Amino acid sequence: MFEKILQLLSIHCRHKKTSQPFTATASSASAAEWETVGAGPSHYIVCLDCGKRIPYDWANMRRLG
Repeated sequence: MFEKILQLLSIHCRHKKTSQPFTATASSASAAEWETVGAGPSHYIVCLDCGKRIPYDWANMRRLG
């Protein structure tokens, strides 16, 4: 509850809790809602605290940005 209050006050989320990597393909219905991260399928992880989608480098197995 305290973290949600801090998020509402625009305090930066550190994105410590993240999901497994996902791939947004052109055939998925939600792919049109996401901005593209690069050419081809885009890989991303999701912050489990704030819900932000974070670009993921599949070749190096690490998040970008």
